Amino acid sequence: MIDTLVAVLGWEDRFFEGIKRNIVDFKCKILYLIVFDEYMNLSSKNLPLVEKLCHDKKIKLEIFHLLYKDPIATWQRIGLLVNNNIESLQEVLVDISTMPRETVWTFFFFLRHRGANIRYIYYKPKTYGDWLCKEPDKPRLLYKHSGITEFGKPTVLIILTGFDYDRTSQLVRYYEPALTVLGIQEGVQFDNQSRNVIKSHEEECNGQTEVQSFEINSYSNDYGFNVLEDKISTLKDSYNIILASLGPKVSSIAVYKVFLAHPEIALTYVPTKEYNQVYSMGINDIAISGKF
Repeated sequence: MIDTLVAVLGWEDRFFEGIKRNIVDFKCKILYLIVFDEYMNLSSKNLPLVEKLCHDKKIKLEIFHLLYKDPIATWQRIGLLVNNNIESLQEVLVDISTMPRETVWTFFFFLRHRGANIRYIYYKPKTYGDWLCKEPDKPRLLYKHSGITEFGKPTVLIILTGFDYDRTSQLVRYYEPALTVLGIQEGVQFDNQSRNVIKSHEEECNGQTEVQSFEINSYSNDYGFNVLEDKISTLKDSYNIILASLGPKVSSIAVYKVFLAHPEIALTYVPTKEYNQVYSMGINDIAISGKF
């Protein structure tokens, strides 16, 4: 039994289906739901479903409206939520399925500082849409996770790539690294081999940076932590490191664990201006979960 559940309101099938499973499987008593107002046009259909579910199951629901475009205010509000609202810290379940990676890391930061026992859960979809997002916005470093820059060292940008080549291009143009290292997800899941093509990511970097690559499996037992740790260990003495997670959502777990081991690196993320209403369909039968 886990008293406390934390999630971000999403518009995908797996958001609501995942919330239902969480409440039944973990017997949650309270749901803290973050609502990013910019995306209410997409996610508003699921809000009354969650409200009815919580009412019927006698689950306390607390809703927090935030603006995703204001990362500092979001950071502060999540800090207040964790510090002032969450009472039981025995185990807090963070559903990262439709949670932005910045928000995942922010919750991890504040929950760890309160000494909470963190459990995370992730529900894969059945399939993804033809496209996921468009018009990448300005990359941003996570507050209090922007690394320690050593003067005289060049910058290396490590990108755990996903299906959106524009995001790779945006990161390279913005940070202008001396070296870009592309972490390419292994496997054929979700048409990965045709949608996450190393050559296409490399083309986004042409003429702007030296490029290297490596393979990583974010669906492995450690979410790719050991591979990523080895890569960072070989680079940290020669470069200032910026790390971006754009591949499978569970890679954000490995990324944060690597940051804890190497707080001198910087965590970055690329928000986008437009998301597909049909970002994904369905929900996988088996959830990925663990303790932080």
